[in-house]
Amino acid sequence: MAHALVFVLAPEGGLPGDGAAWEDLLAAQRLGVRSGIALRMFRVPAETSLNLDDLVSSGQANVSGADPFAPLRTSPCHEEPPASSEDPAQARRLICDAVVPHLEPRALWLGAYQLSGPERPSSGGHPAEGVAIASVRCLDQFSLREADNETCWFYPTENGNYLCWENQRSLELSLGYPADSCLQEGPVSYQRSDLQLLWSLMADDQALTCVGLTYQKRRIEWPIAASGPEPFATWTAFRVDAMADDTYREMANITVFPA
Repeated sequence: MAHALVFVLAPEGGLPGDGAAWEDLLAAQRLGVRSGIALRMFRVPAETSLNLDDLVSSGQANVSGADPFAPLRTSPCHEEPPASSEDPAQARRLICDAVVPHLEPRALWLGAYQLSGPERPSSGGHPAEGVAIASVRCLDQFSLREADNETCWFYPTENGNYLCWENQRSLELSLGYPADSCLQEGPVSYQRSDLQLLWSLMADDQALTCVGLTYQKRRIEWPIAASGPEPFATWTAFRVDAMADDTYREMANITVFPA
């Protein structure tokens, strides 16, 4: 018998109990997080003389979110990450490529569930794929407001100039699971105290933003089942200077649309 730990985010009263079906968990998850923001951040090469206005005017910084210092690419809001490159400089420039779900701890509850059943062949993606689900056991349900909190750094802290691309989008997330988790032969040993909400300052915001959750110090992955990008995106040029009174300084901000 194989067992897997999964998590569901849903509004209060929307979490299934013991004996639920896999479809019930998916339906509850669809009621929870419905939107998010795609973020990509790039280091500005020290040798460049181009500013954000130049990059937008030339079409290099466009709605696609592709590296504005690489050969031009204009396809709007692709779901896949930027194409890989053999150029090591291009790999060094991209320092963040993430989709951050909009998590509202005041409105969401978290359910922890154990999936159990015979093990079956899996592609190695979501751990639920490796279980022929025979039973679902509810391990815990609680408001995210009751979770322990931990701060983290989402934006870069190293001195330098950066560009950030942002694209708002609708989201449908699959069930969450701890990163690098594997199926267990014995029942899941779960402790609520091992769950933590991650909070970070975003750009020059004065208030912290919830950017995710961890379980036993491992990030909880929320695979994207569907996504609907807005047709426009925003590029921001900013500077990080640890010696300045304001370590984050926004230099320019431009919203771009498909050509």
